[in-house]
Amino acid sequence: MNKNWLWAGLFIPCMLFADDTEIKQAISEGTQAYQEGQLSQAASQFDYAATLIRQLQAGALGSLFPEPLPGWEAGQVESQAASAAFFGGGINATRDYRKGDASLEISISKDSPLLQAMGMLFNNPSMASMGGYKIKRISGHSAMLKMEDNSQELQILIANNILIQLNGSGVSETELLAYAEALDIDAISQR
Repeated sequence: MNKNWLWAGLFIPCMLFADDTEIKQAISEGTQAYQEGQLSQAASQFDYAATLIRQLQAGALGSLFPEPLPGWEAGQVESQAASAAFFGGGINATRDYRKGDASLEISISKDSPLLQAMGMLFNNPSMASMGGYKIKRISGHSAMLKMEDNSQELQILIANNILIQLNGSGVSETELLAYAEALDIDAISQR
């Protein structure tokens, strides 16, 4: 019996992507355990299958980051999948960009129940403005922008289950918005 499911509850870097066979095997083992009345084993196998699927989603999100703007360089995409046992589950992918002393990190978080709480902030402009944010529209979606000294932050919440964050240091508002506009939000929504 495959005991790897014990580790599935941990954050798993998506460098080791599951294949279709492994997902189907976990589902099959979960179904068999359920039919035999081994409910804990069945739940563990289904959690494992769900984590493997989240890994695939995180890897797919990684392909959707924008190319660096002229004069900028980009690092490798890092992605993670979390099981429901940790922070409610979900997926996350990030990519760093640099130009001289300026730096920018773009992160995409998806399918975490914690994101639903962010909806209150986005749906209430008064609350956002009290936090020092300006409300903007990026590709038709509400966004919150905060520019303080050398720190820049832009957050876009899509359908209460996807949060795109752009956090910069030494980045102009024009550059921050250019990166935000370069994101393919429709493709991100479908992954």
